[in-house]
Amino acid sequence: MEISLSKQTVIGGVWALVALFAASTLIVVTAYRLDRLLYATYIQEVRSDTYLELVEVREAFGKVIQSQSLALRELATFIGDNPNISQDEFSRRAQSIRGVDESMISIAGAPNMVITLIDPLEGNQGALGLDYRKTENQFPAIQRMMTAGNELITGPINLAQGGTGLILRAPVYLRNPDGFVDEDTGGGGPKLWGIVSLVLDYGQFLERTGITKAAQKYDLFIEIAQHLGDDTDANLYGDRVSVGEDAVTLHFDFALESWVMHAVTKGGWPRTSPDQWRQRIIIGMASFLLLGTLVYILRLSHTRKRAKLLLNSGIEALNDGFVMFDADDRLILSNTKYRDIYDLPKEVLRPGTPYFTVFTAWLEKQAPPPAEIDVSNWIDDRQAKRRVGEKLDMDHHLADGRVIKTSNHPLKDGGIVGLRVDVTELTRAKLAAEAASKAKTDFMGVLSHELRTPLTVIMGVARLSENARLLRSSKALIAAYEEGDVPRAQAKAMLDDIFVQLGGLLQRLVQSGEHLEHLINELLDVAKIESGSLTFEPTICNIKDIVDPVFQQLSTLSRKKGLDFEVVQEVETVFADKMRVRQILINLVGNAIKFTDRGFVRLYVKEHADMVRFEIYDSGEGISETEFDSIFDVFYQVDSTATRRAGGTGMGLAISRSLAQLQGGSLTVSSVVGKGSCFVLTLPLTKQHN
Repeated sequence: MEISLSKQTVIGGVWALVALFAASTLIVVTAYRLDRLLYATYIQEVRSDTYLELVEVREAFGKVIQSQSLALRELATFIGDNPNISQDEFSRRAQSIRGVDESMISIAGAPNMVITLIDPLEGNQGALGLDYRKTENQFPAIQRMMTAGNELITGPINLAQGGTGLILRAPVYLRNPDGFVDEDTGGGGPKLWGIVSLVLDYGQFLERTGITKAAQKYDLFIEIAQHLGDDTDANLYGDRVSVGEDAVTLHFDFALESWVMHAVTKGGWPRTSPDQWRQRIIIGMASFLLLGTLVYILRLSHTRKRAKLLLNSGIEALNDGFVMFDADDRLILSNTKYRDIYDLPKEVLRPGTPYFTVFTAWLEKQAPPPAEIDVSNWIDDRQAKRRVGEKLDMDHHLADGRVIKTSNHPLKDGGIVGLRVDVTELTRAKLAAEAASKAKTDFMGVLSHELRTPLTVIMGVARLSENARLLRSSKALIAAYEEGDVPRAQAKAMLDDIFVQLGGLLQRLVQSGEHLEHLINELLDVAKIESGSLTFEPTICNIKDIVDPVFQQLSTLSRKKGLDFEVVQEVETVFADKMRVRQILINLVGNAIKFTDRGFVRLYVKEHADMVRFEIYDSGEGISETEFDSIFDVFYQVDSTATRRAGGTGMGLAISRSLAQLQGGSLTVSSVVGKGSCFVLTLPLTKQHN
């Protein structure tokens, strides 16, 4: 079973967080909507209270208007019956009306739209002679009244006699055919005498109707229900802007005219309710309680899963394969590493899959089966070991070359828990260490032989030099000298024979010393390369100065072996350390000559992709492809017997590759066994390509 773990929290995974977020959002939205609902309910209560209080104002307003309208209609009726009423008679009638209400400032009569009758006369003389037709701020309202044919309230207005008043006007029509004729109607219809006006004190009117008291609590605006937009006399009280558009509206339907009252609380409707914070605290506590309950439920649900998730995540984190089977040998769980080790499909590693199915699926991928597994008896042996509680530890060598250490441990309930550890690298390291140890042992054997051989020669020559009298030519000269006179020619010949013999010995001494020096230099180069202390002096070098010494030094050896040694140069310069390149070529060409018994050795120098290629071909025995990497390891030799026959320590190729790489180049090999080999040294053509 593959274990896939997502990031977990104390309440669960991503979906738990999504659920918590959704629930939190729902709770917040619900709390907000509830808060808004409570606020709307409070505003509705305030509006209802406002409406009820305005109803009381309307009732008081109606009583005052009705009483004043009744008195005005009585006066209009009287004047209609007595159109030629005198000032004294008018005063008596007006005083009887004014005695009813102290808020009345004056009562005036305007026959033919000109005020000629007024009471009280004292203090109101300024109003006498006022022609309404010439009064721009009042005549539009009078025209509206004449059109409607009933009473009209106008105000507040600045009175001609001074002060602010509210004017209740009524048209007066003649009952007696004799009298004034309505000039506006041209003589048709009821005949208009004029109008009568009742002027009320605006402040007292507001006080009596309760508007003043209500205005302390509310912003009020009272206007005619239907009027022209530019008719300023249609506004009885207040300012339209102060109440706004969301005001409580109450209609005043009087017989004389319809009015509308608009009202809001002072400064507008309350933005908060008195209990808002208490309500919000309660809502918040309820929200947190619901959210806490949800978190508790999610965490409680997650608690049962957490132990399993932690166990599975721990198993999944293992760098080794883990598998568990129950007592019936059916799969319980496995981790990804187990599946990767055996390259099994997910369908096979489902919980409940029998071990036989898993084993068969794995075995099908092995061709041939591992030698350490007896396929026919493997299942039976496994069951038998489990029954007796025996552990199973062994190494599986898979078809792809990996080595898997298998360890099965029986459980008390009859199940099996297994670990699979990939020990491929460890096994390879062990084999490599063993190979390195063997290579070092072989190298020490070769090196001891290579060192002893020149030392033996040097020591032998040195001892012979110490006893030069014992040389054959020396003995012959001494014997001739002792016998008597020796002819000069014979003596000279004997001396030449001595010098030739001594020269041969010294030549062998020099060759052995050079060979010994070469071995020591190789050891020193290996040490410098490994320590990183090897230095280079790369310059633009003439390739001829590199190749010619190599040819001169090794051509003698190639002629002795009867080989065709040829150098073909197509490039003039290279950017490298001249001495180190010569060292590499001497090693490569020298190896080609040493390990080639017949045929040819050729050195080609070419240019390719801004690099100089030194290609060394030979027709020797060749090298197996499996040895291509190993031959460049220090101390490694393809065939120690052949090496000992040809000479060498196994360090040359390792040193040569390192020298090439340290100069920005490379050293590679290709070969066909039985046909020959080709070593290719590449180095930069110029400095910028290094």
